[in-house]
Amino acid sequence: MVFVLAVSAVSLGWMPLAAAQPVAPRPHIVHIVSDDHGWKDVGFHGSDIKTPSPDQLAQSGTRLEQFYAQPMCTPSRAALMTGRYPHRYGLQTLVNPSAGTYGLATDEWLLPRP
Repeated sequence: MVFVLAVSAVSLGWMPLAAAQPVAPRPHIVHIVSDDHGWKDVGFHGSDIKTPSPDQLAQSGTRLEQFYAQPMCTPSRAALMTGRYPHRYGLQTLVNPSAGTYGLATDEWLLPRP
């Protein structure tokens, strides 16, 4: 009987389940990865190439200027998506061909996962 009364009180709004706590705003993160992009290929690094959108993002956001980069796309993507060194997966050199039978394990935790 007590259980029925408690459920009724909660469902009718007489007794709140928990105090509503404000949720902190989550940051907006834009991560840009470009292929064959040199350090000085954007305007905010002094290039003659006009890059107004990246320049505006760099001016109004946080620039991460110290990092390790991989020389090719396969190791770069493996490092970005897993947060680990690509040699852990055997992806440290060359480009993973479309007909390749190797790569990241399907049960690997990747960056977009919660």
